[in-house]
Amino acid sequence: MANTVFESKASWAGGLKLNLQSRNHKWVVDEPEILGGTDQGPNPVELVLGGLASCVGVLVSLYAPAHKVELKDFHVFVEGDLDLDGFQELAPVRPGFSQIRYKVDIQTDSPKENVDSLLAHIERICPVKDTLSGVGVLSQKSGSSVAA
Repeated sequence: MANTVFESKASWAGGLKLNLQSRNHKWVVDEPEILGGTDQGPNPVELVLGGLASCVGVLVSLYAPAHKVELKDFHVFVEGDLDLDGFQELAPVRPGFSQIRYKVDIQTDSPKENVDSLLAHIERICPVKDTLSGVGVLSQKSGSSVAA
């Protein structure tokens, strides 16, 4: 397959709340009340963590048969360390995550070496993990528009 462009659009819904859309899927993003939001949805950094968790999860489901892993159930746990002083410009620390960790808990009767092979494969090919490892993010200049 050739390069594919994926898109998301955020539209302001008042306060710190945004309506997001990708293809025909819509969801709400908001900040928790302690950060000035109304807690009507996950915040942007939680979406990043959820993106990694869901990408790993999709890959577990997709590649388990090829690695002869019979899934009974599985969970992906993701957590990240973020110093809120960074994006609030209260201290000279980076505004993003300083570290992100994930763990996959697979319930299976399959041999441990098969599960280890599956997890190594996923670690190597996960697009979201790869992106978080250091892709450049470009800000394209956009003009402002005046509401009529």
